[in-house]
Amino acid sequence: MKTRALLVLLFGMLAGTVQADINGKPVILVHGFQMDDLQNIPPNEAYLNQRSIDYFGEFWTQRADDHHYFSSADRVSGGIKNQFKRHFQDLENNGKCAQGCIWVTHSTGDLVLRDALSRLGQWGIDQNRVKVLAVIDLAGAGGGTELADLAVTVSQSSGFIQSSIRVVVGLFLGLDVVPENLGVVNDLRPSAARSIAPQNLAFPRLRFVGTGSAFASLTKPFIQGSDDSVVPLHSACGARYAGNYESCNRSIRVNGQLKSSRAPSSLMFNNFVVLMGESADHFEVITDDRAGGNYATVVNDATFNGVRVDFDDVTERKWWSWFTKVRTLRNGDRKSMSRHIYETLDN
Repeated sequence: MKTRALLVLLFGMLAGTVQADINGKPVILVHGFQMDDLQNIPPNEAYLNQRSIDYFGEFWTQRADDHHYFSSADRVSGGIKNQFKRHFQDLENNGKCAQGCIWVTHSTGDLVLRDALSRLGQWGIDQNRVKVLAVIDLAGAGGGTELADLAVTVSQSSGFIQSSIRVVVGLFLGLDVVPENLGVVNDLRPSAARSIAPQNLAFPRLRFVGTGSAFASLTKPFIQGSDDSVVPLHSACGARYAGNYESCNRSIRVNGQLKSSRAPSSLMFNNFVVLMGESADHFEVITDDRAGGNYATVVNDATFNGVRVDFDDVTERKWWSWFTKVRTLRNGDRKSMSRHIYETLDN
């Protein structure tokens, strides 16, 4: 028992030494959709705060200095907006980001932060006290997802709904669909999401996407183009327009093959796709689990407000690609996407 206690203490001490920043800059996390919020209306502050801490799991939580939280039972232009206003006022008052901060979002966090950043001037936030260096968007849902369209349609239907569709929506929401307020799910419909904060913003958005499978791939047939089982590439890539895309770039595929691909003709202003993981699903992108498969670099060897993007990639001919050129991370499958991101940007 004494040995076990000592090991637990040692692990705790080692975990406590993990650097809570990227390259010396504080990291702020923004979680995604939390289905439990729809069942706990209205969720209280303590509940929301703890849920936001739990959401990202051990890897990113240990490497973050702060986190934003919001209720998924609210709407972007309502309670979520008000919550973020308070968060940014707190950052202005405490000066934590006076020398610059880096935000890390997952899924819906991409959309709600985009709206908040568009309101900094309206809120009177002194951007010399709150400097946004860059935003790292993991599986970003800034362009919405067709699963939200499906959920809203099912929730509003009074007729017979096929059991297979109910199963898919249940997987997305994590609950039985009933005709009641779906909160931020309404804002995640592609047409709605793309109408939120569409103006050009000065903050670099570094995008990391996957096309892996979750839910036994049951959700994929309901999503336009390639996807990570929740968010389509047209959203995760930051494409200016929704579409049936198989990659984020017309010259490289998600597995790294340097071949032409169906991809967006343009991205939203200041959005840059950095890395694509062919086997990383919607949830694996924020964990330290190795998803396997290739990681393909799109934008590399670039600097954004002092944040250096310099992934160790290699271009070579592969037998499985009929010896055409493939550009991937060197030994990419030995680490998770999140670890690749953190260890590369923390230079």
